[in-house]
Amino acid sequence: RAAAVFFHEALGHRVEGMRQRESDSGQTFTHKVGEHILPPFINVADDPTITKYSQPSGPIELMGAYQFDEEGIRAERVDVADKGVLHGFLMSRTPVRGFSASNGHGRAEPGQTPVGRQGNLIVTSDKSVPRERLRKMLIDEVKKRKKPYGLLFGDVEGGYTLTHRFVAQVFQVFPLMVWRIYPDGRPDELVRGAELVGTPLVTLGKIVAAGDDPQVFNGYCGAESGYIPVSAVAPSLLISEMEVQ
Repeated sequence: RAAAVFFHEALGHRVEGMRQRESDSGQTFTHKVGEHILPPFINVADDPTITKYSQPSGPIELMGAYQFDEEGIRAERVDVADKGVLHGFLMSRTPVRGFSASNGHGRAEPGQTPVGRQGNLIVTSDKSVPRERLRKMLIDEVKKRKKPYGLLFGDVEGGYTLTHRFVAQVFQVFPLMVWRIYPDGRPDELVRGAELVGTPLVTLGKIVAAGDDPQVFNGYCGAESGYIPVSAVAPSLLISEMEVQ
């Protein structure tokens, strides 16, 4: 769930159609279509047509599911990134350069003007490893970098991101459970008050591996067209370097 919220904030908001059009947007990925923005084993899609997702603990309803968007367009699966390469954006009826048609992602709360927004953002990996193997890889990374410990981020309560050109292009994720993982076999140690922060282009490029344990995060996302229900799905991730505050 922490990885799911990380992707929602670091990538999802920046591939919404309006971010590519507005002059005051940071336009992080506007000119990167056809380029690698993620490791080659990572795929990202937004598919509002899926109503349930089977995670290891069983199927769970996806809050971001819908049949038609607020502009009357049938919801579509959008392959945002395939094998790490950016392919497209989440579009409403308002076009952007190179993308003239809606793909059913014009969303808004009642009374607001629809814009391209996320629905069900789903992250998958072509090279998944068991969670215990991922933990061992974290410990190996800690030893290689000669660090005293690594950090394991468990459940989260949410996050936010800044996308306007006149502010720092950063994201923040608020974890509920964080542990220090020691390389010498000491018991894991609970940490208080740690938050994930960073800039998207740098952090997305530091993903080393992904687990085989996808989890769903359901919540409400606030942006220019109001608050809407969304879902994000992702496996556990091993990230070699990330800022924490």
